Amino acid sequence: MEELLKKQKDIEHNIESKYLEGNYTEENPFIVLNPFETCPLSALMKFKTKEECSVTMFIEDDIEKEFKELKKEHEIPILGLMEDKENCIRVICNYKDNNKKEVIHYIKTSKLSIEYPSIELIKCDESGIYDGMIAMSLGKSEAVKTIEHLYSIIDNKARLRWLYTGVSCHVFMKLKNGNLIVDAPISSGICGAYTAAGFIEIDMLGRIKNFFPIRFGLHHDVIELTNGNFLAITQRENTKQDLLVEIDRKTKEVINEWDFRKILDFNRETVIDKISVNHPLDWLHLNSLVYDEESNCIIASSRNQSTVVKFNKDTSEIKWILAPHYGWNNKLKKYLLNPIGDNFEFSYAQHTPSLTYNRNLVIFDNGNFRSYKLEDAVLAHNNYSRAVEYEIDEEKMTVKQVWQYGKERGNELYCAYLGAVRVLENNNRLICFGGITKDIFGNPIDDMKSNRMKNQITIVEIANDKVVFEIKIKDTDITKPIGYKCYRAEKINLY
Repeated sequence: MEELLKKQKDIEHNIESKYLEGNYTEENPFIVLNPFETCPLSALMKFKTKEECSVTMFIEDDIEKEFKELKKEHEIPILGLMEDKENCIRVICNYKDNNKKEVIHYIKTSKLSIEYPSIELIKCDESGIYDGMIAMSLGKSEAVKTIEHLYSIIDNKARLRWLYTGVSCHVFMKLKNGNLIVDAPISSGICGAYTAAGFIEIDMLGRIKNFFPIRFGLHHDVIELTNGNFLAITQRENTKQDLLVEIDRKTKEVINEWDFRKILDFNRETVIDKISVNHPLDWLHLNSLVYDEESNCIIASSRNQSTVVKFNKDTSEIKWILAPHYGWNNKLKKYLLNPIGDNFEFSYAQHTPSLTYNRNLVIFDNGNFRSYKLEDAVLAHNNYSRAVEYEIDEEKMTVKQVWQYGKERGNELYCAYLGAVRVLENNNRLICFGGITKDIFGNPIDDMKSNRMKNQITIVEIANDKVVFEIKIKDTDITKPIGYKCYRAEKINLY
């Protein structure tokens, strides 16, 4: 990490030195494409105006951003460029006396040095989709192994508009201040290469703003709390993916921790073994978090226990457990939610719990085997993955299924791993079927370790039970187990 920070310091020094050598104005700005060498579709623009002004930018006419501060020295991030193109940038200087000055510049981008997949746009109903672009924690894979990281943002026409080429694995989240959180581009060396040594905060140009080290590594999720601190999933030296910590944003120290061996039952069976569990210590496999400020509770998802648990942040007291009623000890049975309604189904090996505006719980249900008993297992060709919404009554300790999407599409979208669902602000749902597992002939399979596996991705947006947006990403060469996978997809704004 020290080498990366030193390299960045040298880059910043070189940029500033070159800028000071010239006389750059709004008509002749200083422009650096990919200034920090990790965001090839972004640029830095610097110039000086004679009088104080604010600046409005238009990138290719479909992205607009106003920088409202009145000043003479301007440093502006240019985001949303398209590859191998003369990108049109309109700069409008807004002066105090209501005068405006408009100039047009072009930024030429090259063809990307990496091979980015073609994206098939199946549907886009502009009137139904929620505003924003789609951020994807995308990866090119050889069977289950990621061989190239392609964290990226696409627009509603499925065009690539932002790309991060730094090494990352799971975490890709926009903070309230507009910066991003991604995995530190180094492995902790603990429990596999996909466990990062912490996480970094970067701006949209790829400039590292902060590094948050975690002693025993980070995996799967970091969330920003309302107090500015972070919750992050980690482990101890002799455990795996079963420890949650709170990190003070200012000091970067761990100030709270929750050991799930003390919250749940370490001895409870995992989901059907040998196939879906890939490490002897991986009894829990925490994969996502939610902080519910209203109740001061944490909601955590355990993939290998097929369990979502809600507990008090201060006391660790369990409020409820949403999980199949199999293998629970007497101490924890009283916290199990009891299903009601004829169409109810539990989720298995799930991801990304989140709360709706009316406090229902939405989950991405991978559905692995849909049983704890091998003789009752539902295999891939008969299985499905889905987004599902549950209504929970905490007083009566009941749970009711009130919505789902995915079951009706059968094994087409079955994800043996990965996947996400996000409830958007207008109550649309963005569903990432990011770990569709097929063999080289396109048949669904459960065996994630198979060297015959080709990952595929389908991302859909649902509005009022209708598909308003859908894309597919896959590799069509059946001679190689090469594919694409996506841990999560989010709707975000570039600026």
